[in-house]
Amino acid sequence: MKSDFAWLDKWSDDLNGKNVLELGCGPADDTRKIAELSSSVVACDLSPPSQIEGAKQVLVVDHSKELPFKPCTFDVVIASLCLHYFSWNTTQKIVSELSRVLTPKGVIVVRVNSNNDENYGAKGHTEIESGLYMVKGQQKRFFSKADVELLFKSEWKLTTIEEKSIDRYERPKQILEFGAQKI
Repeated sequence: MKSDFAWLDKWSDDLNGKNVLELGCGPADDTRKIAELSSSVVACDLSPPSQIEGAKQVLVVDHSKELPFKPCTFDVVIASLCLHYFSWNTTQKIVSELSRVLTPKGVIVVRVNSNNDENYGAKGHTEIESGLYMVKGQQKRFFSKADVELLFKSEWKLTTIEEKSIDRYERPKQILEFGAQKI
C-alpha cells in the first residue's frame, strides 16, 4: 500500500469521536479510515459507491452548490483533492458553505493541488483565470500558500499548512495540506 493512504493518521485527534462530512469521497479510500476514527461519517461525491462500510450515509452531492445539511451539523469536514476544480468565486462560495455546516470551532482538513505540481497540470496548460487551468478538458486550480491564506482569512484560523509530495498516483503529486478551525 502506498504511504499516502495513511495521511489521515496525522489528523486522528481532530477526527476522534466527531461527526464528519467527507467531500469528494471517490472510491472511499479515505472514508473507511474516517469511519474508524469518528463517531459518524457522511460520505459525498458526484458518483460515490452505493455503500461504504462504516459510513452513516453515502450521498450524491455537488459541493459547488448549496449543501443539503442544516447549519452546524458537522464537527469536521474532510475535503481531500476535491476543491480544486472551480473558479475562485465558486471556491469562495464552497468555503463559505462549509463554514455554514460546521459547528462553532469546527475543523476543516483540506488537500489541494499545489502550484508546484508540474506532473499533473500546474505548467504548460491554458490558464482560464489566475491559478485555474484547462488540463486535458477539465478545469483544475493550483494553489499557492498565499492563495490558501487568502481563501481562509475570514471566519477561519489556519492551524497548519504544508506542501507535500504524495505517492497516491502513478507519478509524485505536489499538494498543499492544511487544517483550519472555524472562528
